[in-house]
Amino acid sequence: MRVFGIDVGIRVCGYVICDIHNLDVRLIKEGEIKPNPKKHLPEKLSNIYEVSKKEILEHQPKAIITETLYSHHRHPTTLKILAQVRGVVALLAYQEKLNFFEFSTTKARKSFLGKGNADALQTKKVAENITGKKFKSVHTADAFSLVVAFSHARKVKDLFGAYK
Repeated sequence: MRVFGIDVGIRVCGYVICDIHNLDVRLIKEGEIKPNPKKHLPEKLSNIYEVSKKEILEHQPKAIITETLYSHHRHPTTLKILAQVRGVVALLAYQEKLNFFEFSTTKARKSFLGKGNADALQTKKVAENITGKKFKSVHTADAFSLVVAFSHARKVKDLFGAYK
């Protein structure tokens, strides 16, 4: 199964295209979407939409995996902006008839590293060790960890017959 994993952000969206077979996750492509910081929010969202759609059309994934949003109560504006970026990703999933899955960062890192409170640099190092490739950023490594969490959750559900 080919999937598109994306770590949403307004400054940088890290994404990966991966093939999953059971617990084997093979990295096909990684990239970053960096909207121009001088542009207004609608233009930034459009850039994220266009680049993501181009990758989806080129690689034909069956699912999009992203993170559940969380923001500290002291940063409500950040949550509002990230929700709009995530909305663009959810819209793409709907338009392209892709399955849409989400995992919290903590759950993804726990599945990936064995502990949910790991930081982004630890996630990047483990992703590089697993793939044998240098990741562009912590954002692409986070996207990869979301895909790995998805593969683990899918395998567990398959084992218990919840869905196929």
